[in-house]
Amino acid sequence: MAKVDYYGIVNEVGVILNADSELLGVQVTIEDEPPLDSGPWVAVYLEGRTPTPGQSMSAGTRTRYQLRMSVWCWQFSIESTSRAAQLRDELVGKVEIALMKNRTLNDKVGSLWLDGGQLLSEQIKSDSISGFIAGGEIVVIVEVVAIT
Repeated sequence: MAKVDYYGIVNEVGVILNADSELLGVQVTIEDEPPLDSGPWVAVYLEGRTPTPGQSMSAGTRTRYQLRMSVWCWQFSIESTSRAAQLRDELVGKVEIALMKNRTLNDKVGSLWLDGGQLLSEQIKSDSISGFIAGGEIVVIVEVVAIT
């Protein structure tokens, strides 16, 4: 079976987000740890893959997969949880629009759709930092084909 470039697909999400003018100043990481500062941050992780239902009969020469990625959008505020959540929601919206504008990830996948996600917020409890954090997950599903 032909190799699917999993990391290349996840990395392309980062390329697209870094190129979007609405996301200037946002740090984007791919399969990596959070940055050290507290600015807006988007983290992209490949979560898994499953065969696409209804595979065609291709005599073992073609397999379609659905890849699941989590794109986490994080925002910080020193004011309140409410303000962090507002900033989070704005960032989630910008990331969703950037992804919707490029549903083939520059021709790396056959299709892309968004499939919900979690929303979190919390006060930061630390001796060295005080403030609030809010994160929003965007579940991204893409379909890829491996052909021999």
